[in-house]
Amino acid sequence: MSRRIRSSAFTHLTLGSLVLGLALLARPAAAEVTKDQCVDANANAQALRLDGKLAAARAELQICNDPICPSIVQADCTQRLDELEKVQPTIVFDVKGPTGSDIGAVVTIDARPIAAAQGSAIRVDPGSHTFTFTAPGEAPVTQTFVIKEGEKGRRERIQIGTPPTAPAPAPPPVAPAPPAAGLGSQKILGLGAGGLGVVGLAVGSVFGVLTLSAVSQQKTDCASASSCASHSAALSDHSSASTDAAISTTAFIAGGALLAGGAALFFMARAPRETGTAAGVTVAPSLAPGSGGLLVRGTF
Repeated sequence: MSRRIRSSAFTHLTLGSLVLGLALLARPAAAEVTKDQCVDANANAQALRLDGKLAAARAELQICNDPICPSIVQADCTQRLDELEKVQPTIVFDVKGPTGSDIGAVVTIDARPIAAAQGSAIRVDPGSHTFTFTAPGEAPVTQTFVIKEGEKGRRERIQIGTPPTAPAPAPPPVAPAPPAAGLGSQKILGLGAGGLGVVGLAVGSVFGVLTLSAVSQQKTDCASASSCASHSAALSDHSSASTDAAISTTAFIAGGALLAGGAALFFMARAPRETGTAAGVTVAPSLAPGSGGLLVRGTF
């Protein structure tokens, strides 16, 4: 009985070993880079680098950078990979939502998804590229950027969604316009008095001319006491000359006084007051036989 048990155990152990061996033989061997593949990857990387396809060149250089490649090829690929790292541009996107806060978005470059994590620097080839940013609930945003070789860490702010409209600021209060200064009552009265003075001088001049004319006519009517062709006409001319002379003298005096008073009122006037009692001035001529004057009354 024991011999059978030992035989059965041996049989099971043998079968298990055989199954394990078959399983190991069935597993595919890990693909190894061949020498020819290393050389081809190095050559392809150089051609892609010249075409400006830096991302594809990086993938080829990572193949020939494998330690299994010939040492001379691996060393050359390592050097080229370091040089590529220095010139390949990178860009970082700062994606903001409608309120200005950070927002998660799916980014594609030239319609191809980007595998890099959001917020990290993205390696891109030099040239013009179209980026599309998509966030849940918002319309996609598409922008085109021209990336330059050697440009590192370029940052671009992307706004997704329309920011809320801020209320328009209230217009500043409008200060009332100051009242027009105007001439003021005193200056107006001064101008009026000056105008009356000019009229008075003009009247005086007219009656002065009439006086001279009457005196000349009197001499014509009655040259002397012994030679007087028309005594009554001479008396009438004398009376007219006396009356005209009195009016002329009074008009000259009143006109001069009014003109001087008007000038004084105008040039001595102060600015009109905004409140309080308004200034008042009363101007009236003062006439007397053989004399005249200007009477000015006012409150300031």
